[in-house]
Formats: sequence, structure tokens, C-alpha cells
Amino acid sequence: MNNPTDPLPEAEASSLVQAADGSRWRTAGHTKTGEQLYVLDGVDVDTCPMWVREREALLVELTGGPLTTVDEEAAA
Repeated sequence: MNNPTDPLPEAEASSLVQAADGSRWRTAGHTKTGEQLYVLDGVDVDTCPMWVREREALLVELTGGPLTTVDEEAAA
């Protein structure tokens, strides 16, 4: 059983997205109901506590629009 402050094990590689306000976020697991979670780009997804991660719906609402996938190779 996971403690709510423990990071979830990551089964898939994280991907980078950009919010409408220009901030960049990394995928960071899912909630128990399956909603995607994110952390700010630069945060270590493997050690980030669950309570720091943001749900996709709230992130979209707070940043003013949809998230778009960033091509990390082109951005480097």
C-alpha cells in the first residue's frame, strides 16, 4: 500500500507537455481513477510526492487552456 506522500512507481517514461501559459510539465503517473498527473519540468518524477503532483483537469483550468505535447528532440 502506498502512503499518499510516497511517489508512485512509474511504469512508463514521462513525456513533456506545454500548458497554455507557456509552462512545461512532465507526466507523473495517474490518480486512482486514471486521471493523468503532472509535475513541473525539472522536478524528479521518481522522488516527487503524490501531493505535489497536479491533476490534468485542474492544470488545464489554472493555465487557461489545453496541454500540448512537446517534441523533446526538437526542443533540445
